[in-house]
Amino acid sequence: MFRAILTVMIVLAMAWWCSRLLGRQWVRSSGSGNIELIDQVQVGQNQRILLMKAGEKHYLIGVSSAGIQLLSEVEGEFCSPRSPEMTAGTQFPFRDFLKERLESYRDKREGEQ
Repeated sequence: MFRAILTVMIVLAMAWWCSRLLGRQWVRSSGSGNIELIDQVQVGQNQRILLMKAGEKHYLIGVSSAGIQLLSEVEGEFCSPRSPEMTAGTQFPFRDFLKERLESYRDKREGEQ
């Protein structure tokens, strides 16, 4: 019984590690920067409308399980894509939270000595 649980835990840990590794590689190779996703709206269970920038032009693109379709070219000024970094009003990622807590703990310990 113990071996079965240990085997499942090892398989899950390896799957998690592989997904993180593949995710990092996909982000690095996900384009040259000529096409940007400005915004997206979920309009159905498997349906989205994307606002894309290619060069200096903006396009509305419909994405569904049936395929991808160009809806129209859009004129106007749009905000640049959202930064992957969080703004000041959002929650911190756990890593940053932990780092802050460890630093404050170290500072407290140094102050006591």
